[in-house]
Amino acid sequence: MENSQQLKNKGLLFAFIALFSWGIHGPAGRYLAINGVNMFFVTEVRFVIGAFVLFLYLLFQGKLRLNFKENFKEIFILSFIGVVVNSTFYHLTLKYLPATLVMILENLSPIFVFLLSYLFQKIIPKKSEIFALIISLLGIGLIVLGKGSFPKLQEHFYLGILLGILTGATFGFYIFYSAVMVKKMNKDDIILLLFKILAISSIIGSPILFQNLSHPKTNLQWFWLLEMGVFQSGLSPLFWNFSLSLLPTNSVSILFLFTIFFTTINEIIFLGLHLNFYLVFGGILILLAGIIIQKNINIKQGEIIEC
Repeated sequence: MENSQQLKNKGLLFAFIALFSWGIHGPAGRYLAINGVNMFFVTEVRFVIGAFVLFLYLLFQGKLRLNFKENFKEIFILSFIGVVVNSTFYHLTLKYLPATLVMILENLSPIFVFLLSYLFQKIIPKKSEIFALIISLLGIGLIVLGKGSFPKLQEHFYLGILLGILTGATFGFYIFYSAVMVKKMNKDDIILLLFKILAISSIIGSPILFQNLSHPKTNLQWFWLLEMGVFQSGLSPLFWNFSLSLLPTNSVSILFLFTIFFTTINEIIFLGLHLNFYLVFGGILILLAGIIIQKNINIKQGEIIEC
């Protein structure tokens, strides 16, 4: 039996593996968007690849069970709102805003996690969580107020902001709803759950594959689409769900803020992002919020399900 500190460290390790991978997601998606690849096509192909990766893993491990009747209603709702709708908003936002801005807006998700936790579980946020959330919102506010520092985005800026907020809301739904499910599961069940979610999401979006949409045209574009499917759709949510099974849901939702740091670094390196005061200072505030959460995570042994 692992002690509380070991469980905390394991949960944080799982979270940061997922966060580092998701930090590649935004720049890769933005690269495809600005090169004319249809974002609906990208979304659906990612689902299919991610589901296939988990299918192979479960098959070779002898853990594959294709019984979709168990918890079908809950899994369908999670797949539709938390994955299909969320991914659609996310990829559409990448058409109008740089990946770093998109990730910053997606980090509104803790607000919706806190709201759902209070409405359905009567969980009152900790003072440290509220303080961290306020700091992160100030950071987001700075970036939004700095619209004038993003001259190339003037025409579609507010549409991108709206889509980004909707991305944050639906991702908050995914965090809360999936956390409720995975805290009752072991690792094998979590992997099976994620496979079912991606399989159902693939089926929901399958008509997209038969539309005459703009596909990747170069090997590099196909490479990044494949990378997004394997890592960001298949493996990152897996490690994220492992983390949710070990750590408090509200705290993990704020740790997602660290994707901004990884996304910014990748966007500077690969897409030539030019930093400005609003982006830097706003990002620092958001990262500070994540550090506060990390320092204040407490795990009670009886509240954790061993994986």
